[in-house]
Amino acid sequence: MKKNMRVSCGVIGNPIAHSLSPDIHLNFAKQLNIDLDYQKYLVDKNQLNYFVKHFFEKGGIGLNVTLPFKQEVITTVDELSEASKICRSVNTLSIQKNGLIYGDTTDGDGLIFHLNKINFKFKDKTILILGAGGASVSVIYALLKNRVKIILHNRSSDKIDKVISMFSGVGDIKYFDLNSDIKVDGLICAVSQFNQPLLDQILPSLKSQAFIYDLNYAARTEQTLNYFREKEFEHLSDGYGMLLGQAAKSFEIWHGKMPVF
Repeated sequence: MKKNMRVSCGVIGNPIAHSLSPDIHLNFAKQLNIDLDYQKYLVDKNQLNYFVKHFFEKGGIGLNVTLPFKQEVITTVDELSEASKICRSVNTLSIQKNGLIYGDTTDGDGLIFHLNKINFKFKDKTILILGAGGASVSVIYALLKNRVKIILHNRSSDKIDKVISMFSGVGDIKYFDLNSDIKVDGLICAVSQFNQPLLDQILPSLKSQAFIYDLNYAARTEQTLNYFREKEFEHLSDGYGMLLGQAAKSFEIWHGKMPVF
């Protein structure tokens, strides 16, 4: 039997030690019988352009991009997907047959994949999103493309203005209004840490059967999900499934095969 040729991928960021991407991708590769070398790379901002180009020149086929480089790496790539152009965010780099480096974002697709997997109904629904930074931008784009009406709330009104301006031509997105009597079908928490005053503020706007989805996972999401459990919400999830989903989408871009998880 012909042995599979080893392929090289990785993830870049700063810091990067915490990344679970190698474990996830190596498990996917084992499942699909792909001989994969996947490493974490701690990259200095000043060396970002050189590292990316050198990685692909050496024969690498794909890189994941994590903080703080999802925007910075845009100047390094030769072509961008439609989603990355609009979101100004890249988390997946690949090399094309013509030798050009292609940038895409799979964060939003990862969320959609997981919401469908856990049967959280979101199409044609109204969803409140807390937080307008990080992965929330790609998430907003993906939801709008799936006919979701979005209400956005963030501590900084300037950031909300920027995000709404980015997506006003994509779908229905507007400010959260404390005085509105609108009840939302779901809540997506895209803030980095538990914030009870903020949750107390938006609680009256949630339908009793609303789903709660925290983009964080592991210890960082315990307080938020426990808060909603105490309020007797039943449909709760952390973001680990989204992490797997976005990784699976990256994996498919590089290897042409979609893993099962």
